[in-house]
Amino acid sequence: MSLRLIQMHGAPGSGKSTLAAALGRELGAVVIDKDLIATALIRDGIAFSEAGPHSYAIAWMLLPSLLGQGFSVIHDSPCFWPQIEQNGRAIAARADANYHIIECICADEAELDRRLATRARLESNPATRLEGPMRPGMYTLDCARLVLDTTQPVADLVAQAVEYLIGGAPGRTPSAPASRLSATAGARE
Repeated sequence: MSLRLIQMHGAPGSGKSTLAAALGRELGAVVIDKDLIATALIRDGIAFSEAGPHSYAIAWMLLPSLLGQGFSVIHDSPCFWPQIEQNGRAIAARADANYHIIECICADEAELDRRLATRARLESNPATRLEGPMRPGMYTLDCARLVLDTTQPVADLVAQAVEYLIGGAPGRTPSAPASRLSATAGARE
């Protein structure tokens, strides 16, 4: 398989980290988890409000280094700000790697609440669902990506993601409950 930078996306509790870990094992890719970096910074005395931006600064150093060493990388973080997607695309282009976004949603609100309440929570993880309007600077992705409903078994999600990444899966309509995919989803940009 060719070199890839895969950007995970989705709200807290949507299944990003679970899918990223399983997909990393399947592809032999390194997973960079923004919450692990942010939690380490918080534990080292960095304020919660500063840990997120600093964790991205660290990721922007790690991602090109790992790609340069020949590893495909999965960036496990929500892609709520345009610079995350822009930086990821630029890093992938410099490394001559394919760039992909996989968005996780949990269509069952009760399941999402259960996940948030029962997961082993890091200091950087919220305990409840994101509610209300988006924070300043946040945006909604409007690009080619695979969208997966993570109420499905993880093995099925990994199979769909691999099909998308490797097999050039045909497009699915946006109304399809299991996943949706734009016809240009895997294109290198």
